[in-house]
Amino acid sequence: MTEVLKQAPKGRHTELFDAFDEIRSQEAPLWLHRIRSEAMERFTELGMPVVRELSFPLKEDWIYTDLRTIADTTYHTEPVPAEISEAMISPYEFGQKDWHKIVIVNGVYSPSLSRISDLPPGAFVGRLADALINHPELVHPYLGRGADFENNGLTALNTALFRDGLFVYLPRGEIIETPVHVHYLTTSYETPLITQPRTLIVAGDGTKLQVVESYTGLTEDQYLTNAVTEISVGRDGQIDHYRINREGLGAAHLSNTQLQLAENGHISTFNMSMGAKLTRNDTNAKLAGEHAVVRMNGLYLVTGDQHVDNHTAIDHAMPNCDSYEVYKGILAGKARGVFNGQVMVQQDAQETDAKQLNKNLMLSPDAMIHTKPQLEIYADRVKCTHGATVGQLDDEQIFYLRTRGLSHESACHLLTYGFAADLIRRLKIDAVRSALDTLFETTISDLSAAQSQTER
Repeated sequence: MTEVLKQAPKGRHTELFDAFDEIRSQEAPLWLHRIRSEAMERFTELGMPVVRELSFPLKEDWIYTDLRTIADTTYHTEPVPAEISEAMISPYEFGQKDWHKIVIVNGVYSPSLSRISDLPPGAFVGRLADALINHPELVHPYLGRGADFENNGLTALNTALFRDGLFVYLPRGEIIETPVHVHYLTTSYETPLITQPRTLIVAGDGTKLQVVESYTGLTEDQYLTNAVTEISVGRDGQIDHYRINREGLGAAHLSNTQLQLAENGHISTFNMSMGAKLTRNDTNAKLAGEHAVVRMNGLYLVTGDQHVDNHTAIDHAMPNCDSYEVYKGILAGKARGVFNGQVMVQQDAQETDAKQLNKNLMLSPDAMIHTKPQLEIYADRVKCTHGATVGQLDDEQIFYLRTRGLSHESACHLLTYGFAADLIRRLKIDAVRSALDTLFETTISDLSAAQSQTER
């Protein structure tokens, strides 16, 4: 396998292969070296998903999202230490001193900004790099099992090159009362920087856990975040997962989130995208045990020339499972959006209840959305619905609010905020709900002012 890699043409990705050569020379468990080598071999074969170089069906998945600029850019691959203070990142956090927190800046763990309080017996919350050295037996059964790198070049690249991230392990029957927050930050650097964050969350039978996964850019410079998250919940387990993208506007943010649910497992995930010039989120769930339930919600707000692409897939592999998915988008300026949601109901997955909805609010005639909800059903005793809407603010509703004394700007603000607030108010962590509510209200207020000026 090593020989194959040595003979493979490096081309425009020379720096990535050099980084792999450096990483595989480091001390690590043999099984990890094997996984890294297999992943790098797949990246050698698959490369970056550039549409002009892909064949069907992969081309269909990337037809609206162009990664040519990323593929042609030379990135700095070494972690870059940076001095970051608590005051610098506090506007992007949630003000909770009792939370478990891991902070990673430019790929480098920051012990001064991180803190872990008391944990239940047998539990682990901390750096993935530490767990690989001190608790490899906890990591090995799960790392790379959910995130398939056989058919995804970006996941293969992360698997080959990741250096650190968050690892959470919660043994059977235990509960972590306070949320776990992992904060990945990127600062400016003289050349474009690429980081490969890896998050692995394992919740055993009968466990309960809340995790917040934040991505923040403290620079408007060009950089790339290529993130992979794997979440496994056991029988009767429950996880609330929040993913917050506030990357810098020069960034590209590419992510793959994999959810695995056992019998009667529950996962509620919320994916918010406001940052980055280009965002691509792949979120996939497999309901592998009866009576499993997944709630998959997303909210994206993009302006200017931002581009956001959400691809979701829910695999109903067992009977008597439920999935509920709602993604909402607000687009202004010349922003572009993509939503592709697939629900697969396998032949044995009788008594499935699956609902999927994508709603989009266009605040500019130059904004554009491509939406494609999909159902693929091989069972006959199911309740499945899907739908999508695309529209502008309703002139009659604006007129009605103005007859009640609101200005045009206030009416636009109220209607746009109400469109987003429905999802935000479903969030279970008070601090996250309050912070995102304020963030969206402020941002929407600015958009409404601009919208009102345009229409006068």
